[in-house]
Amino acid sequence: MLLLVVLNSCIKTSESAEEATITTLEKAIENKTGTQVDIPNTDKLEHNGGYINYKSASKTYLTSADKMQANVIIEKNNNGLGITIQLIGEAGKSFAATINHIPENFLLPLKGKFDVGNQYDGINPVGVIVFMNTTENGMKGSEIPFEGEIVLTKLTKEAVEFTLEGKGGDILDKESPSNWKSISGNGKFTHPIIMTYGIDKNKILK
Repeated sequence: MLLLVVLNSCIKTSESAEEATITTLEKAIENKTGTQVDIPNTDKLEHNGGYINYKSASKTYLTSADKMQANVIIEKNNNGLGITIQLIGEAGKSFAATINHIPENFLLPLKGKFDVGNQYDGINPVGVIVFMNTTENGMKGSEIPFEGEIVLTKLTKEAVEFTLEGKGGDILDKESPSNWKSISGNGKFTHPIIMTYGIDKNKILK
């Protein structure tokens, strides 16, 4: 709602006034919630988009033909950094991939390892994927990758890119590797909305 208010008012202002308005809103959100938010200017927000191909051996869940809202959430906690790339579509589809246990001095490409129990092995950051499709008939997910990895290859204010490759299945197949199917995907975000908790985004964006 806050974003909509700002965008509606900013359209009527000059570029410099727009930047000042957005900066003021960002600081207000940070002071109120402790969350640092990077809101693109109106002209860039028009180009905010997430495009992803995501499929298993049995089904295609998302294609790059579908433009979705692109968000990036970066959080610092006792386990290191967590980076979540999130897509939200108008048709009820959403996708989120999180990489946890990341050292602050990480370099790209950043790899997150898929694991049956999502357990951290003390070395490799952990990757988790969630896809949901909400319709009038209810909510459905996708197969879950139990092995393989997601690779973040670009992480800037203007663009985020990643690939993923692995094998997995329904939650009931977790202990049955013979039933796992291949899962793959790749995606690109343009001018994402960036939110950070506990750390300055400028220390993370490459």
